[in-house]
Amino acid sequence: MPTSLDRFKGIGAAYKRMRHESRYGWVLRYVTIVVGFLVTAVGIVAIPYPGPGWAIVFLGLLILSQELEWAAKLRHRIMRLLNDFYSKYIDGNRLAQAILGIGTCAIVLVTLWLTGALNMAQGWVGLDYDWLKSPLFG
Repeated sequence: MPTSLDRFKGIGAAYKRMRHESRYGWVLRYVTIVVGFLVTAVGIVAIPYPGPGWAIVFLGLLILSQELEWAAKLRHRIMRLLNDFYSKYIDGNRLAQAILGIGTCAIVLVTLWLTGALNMAQGWVGLDYDWLKSPLFG
Protein backbone atom coordinates (compact mmCIF):
# COMPACT_ATOMS: atom_id res chain seq x y z
CA MET A 1 0.00 0.00 0.00
CA PRO A 2 1.57 3.31 -1.07
CA THR A 3 2.07 5.96 1.58
CA SER A 4 1.51 9.70 1.17
CA LEU A 5 5.23 10.19 0.71
CA ASP A 6 5.24 7.62 -2.11
CA ARG A 7 2.40 9.49 -3.83
CA PHE A 8 4.27 12.80 -3.58
CA LYS A 9 7.39 11.20 -4.97
CA GLY A 10 5.28 9.82 -7.83
CA ILE A 11 3.93 13.28 -8.61
CA GLY A 12 7.46 14.71 -8.55
CA ALA A 13 8.73 11.96 -10.84
CA ALA A 14 5.85 12.52 -13.28
CA TYR A 15 6.58 16.26 -13.29
CA LYS A 16 10.27 15.71 -14.00
CA ARG A 17 9.49 13.19 -16.73
CA MET A 18 7.03 15.56 -18.41
CA ARG A 19 9.39 18.51 -17.97
CA HIS A 20 12.44 16.79 -19.49
CA GLU A 21 10.97 14.34 -21.98
CA SER A 22 8.05 16.30 -23.41
CA ARG A 23 8.41 18.48 -26.46
CA TYR A 24 6.77 21.35 -24.58
CA GLY A 25 8.61 20.90 -21.28
CA TRP A 26 9.94 24.44 -21.50
CA VAL A 27 6.33 25.73 -21.30
CA LEU A 28 5.82 23.75 -18.10
CA ARG A 29 8.95 25.34 -16.66
CA TYR A 30 7.68 28.88 -17.22
CA VAL A 31 4.15 28.07 -16.06
CA THR A 32 5.61 26.54 -12.89
CA ILE A 33 7.72 29.62 -12.22
CA VAL A 34 4.82 32.05 -12.79
CA VAL A 35 2.43 30.01 -10.62
CA GLY A 36 5.09 29.72 -7.92
CA PHE A 37 5.65 33.48 -7.83
CA LEU A 38 1.90 34.18 -7.75
CA VAL A 39 1.28 31.74 -4.90
CA THR A 40 4.24 33.15 -2.96
CA ALA A 41 2.98 36.72 -3.47
CA VAL A 42 -0.50 35.80 -2.22
CA GLY A 43 1.09 34.16 0.82
CA ILE A 44 3.18 37.25 1.59
CA VAL A 45 0.06 39.42 1.47
CA ALA A 46 -1.76 36.94 3.76
CA ILE A 47 1.00 36.70 6.41
CA PRO A 48 -0.35 39.37 8.79
CA TYR A 49 -3.88 37.99 8.70
CA PRO A 50 -5.27 35.01 10.59
CA GLY A 51 -4.94 31.90 8.52
CA PRO A 52 -2.36 30.09 6.50
CA GLY A 53 -0.20 32.98 5.24
CA TRP A 54 3.14 31.31 5.96
CA ALA A 55 1.87 27.97 4.68
CA ILE A 56 0.95 29.64 1.37
CA VAL A 57 4.40 31.23 1.16
CA PHE A 58 6.03 27.83 1.72
CA LEU A 59 3.73 26.24 -0.86
CA GLY A 60 4.75 28.91 -3.39
CA LEU A 61 8.43 28.35 -2.61
CA LEU A 62 7.90 24.61 -2.91
CA ILE A 63 6.41 25.14 -6.38
CA LEU A 64 9.30 27.43 -7.33
CA SER A 65 11.86 24.96 -6.00
CA GLN A 66 10.80 22.52 -8.72
CA GLU A 67 12.64 24.78 -11.15
CA LEU A 68 14.77 27.18 -9.11
CA GLU A 69 17.38 25.94 -6.64
CA TRP A 70 17.51 29.23 -4.75
CA ALA A 71 13.82 28.86 -3.85
CA ALA A 72 14.48 25.56 -2.07
CA LYS A 73 17.38 27.11 -0.14
CA LEU A 74 15.26 30.15 0.76
CA ARG A 75 12.39 27.94 1.93
CA HIS A 76 14.69 25.95 4.22
CA ARG A 77 16.33 29.12 5.56
CA ILE A 78 13.01 30.85 6.32
CA MET A 79 11.65 27.75 8.03
CA ARG A 80 14.77 27.49 10.19
CA LEU A 81 14.67 31.21 11.10
CA LEU A 82 10.96 31.11 11.96
CA ASN A 83 11.36 27.98 14.07
CA ASP A 84 14.29 29.52 15.93
CA PHE A 85 12.40 32.80 16.45
CA TYR A 86 9.26 31.11 17.74
CA SER A 87 11.11 28.72 20.03
CA LYS A 88 13.23 31.55 21.46
CA TYR A 89 10.65 34.34 21.84
CA ILE A 90 7.08 33.06 21.47
CA ASP A 91 6.77 29.54 22.90
CA GLY A 92 5.68 29.81 26.53
CA ASN A 93 5.80 33.61 26.55
CA ARG A 94 2.23 34.74 27.26
CA LEU A 95 3.06 38.43 26.83
CA ALA A 96 4.54 37.89 23.36
CA GLN A 97 1.55 35.73 22.40
CA ALA A 98 -0.85 38.43 23.61
CA ILE A 99 1.04 41.13 21.68
CA LEU A 100 0.92 39.00 18.51
CA GLY A 101 -2.80 38.37 19.02
CA ILE A 102 -3.60 42.05 19.58
CA GLY A 103 -1.43 43.04 16.62
CA THR A 104 -3.22 40.55 14.38
CA CYS A 105 -6.62 41.86 15.49
CA ALA A 106 -5.48 45.44 14.85
CA ILE A 107 -4.29 44.58 11.32
CA VAL A 108 -7.57 42.83 10.52
CA LEU A 109 -9.68 45.71 11.88
CA VAL A 110 -7.68 48.34 9.97
CA THR A 111 -8.03 46.29 6.79
CA LEU A 112 -11.79 45.92 7.29
CA TRP A 113 -12.07 49.66 7.94
CA LEU A 114 -9.97 50.63 4.88
CA THR A 115 -11.91 48.32 2.55
CA GLY A 116 -15.29 49.58 3.77
CA ALA A 117 -16.35 46.28 5.30
CA LEU A 118 -17.03 47.85 8.72
CA ASN A 119 -19.27 50.46 7.10
CA MET A 120 -21.18 47.74 5.27
CA ALA A 121 -21.53 45.63 8.43
CA GLN A 122 -22.86 48.55 10.47
CA GLY A 123 -25.74 48.81 8.05
CA TRP A 124 -26.65 45.18 8.73
CA VAL A 125 -27.18 45.89 12.42
CA GLY A 126 -28.77 49.33 12.07
CA LEU A 127 -25.84 51.53 13.12
CA ASP A 128 -24.66 54.71 11.41
CA TYR A 129 -21.31 55.98 12.66
CA ASP A 130 -19.29 58.21 10.34
CA TRP A 131 -15.95 57.04 11.78
CA LEU A 132 -16.62 53.52 10.45
CA LYS A 133 -16.69 54.79 6.87
CA SER A 134 -13.61 53.98 4.82
CA PRO A 135 -11.29 56.89 3.98
CA LEU A 136 -10.58 55.17 0.66
CA PHE A 137 -14.09 54.29 -0.48
CA GLY A 138 -16.19 56.82 1.43
